[in-house]
Amino acid sequence: MQWTKTISNTVYYLSLLLAAIGFFFLGAWFYQVVSWYPRGGKPVTGAKSLIGKTGQIVRDNGTNMVVRVDGQNWNAKYSGNIRPAVGEKVKVLAIRGLNLLIEPVKKS
Repeated sequence: MQWTKTISNTVYYLSLLLAAIGFFFLGAWFYQVVSWYPRGGKPVTGAKSLIGKTGQIVRDNGTNMVVRVDGQNWNAKYSGNIRPAVGEKVKVLAIRGLNLLIEPVKKS
């Protein structure tokens, strides 16, 4: 009878250990989901966070455009046939190196 108690105690403690390990990994996964992806996985800082935002053209000297987005000035290239004028609102499509690829915002 003594050996049945030690086996049942061993199984009990082993199952508690496995449950604790499982809850640890479940908690780590939940922490990753909740804290690292608070806004649907979109970047909230850095250059990639600018994609999709609107800005305004502040300077155009013929070869380079400067666009202000979120209070920062960026060099920009435009996509399309019509070159946007200074002061016009533009939308950031992509980032190529240190240049933003922009298009004019459609007026509604």
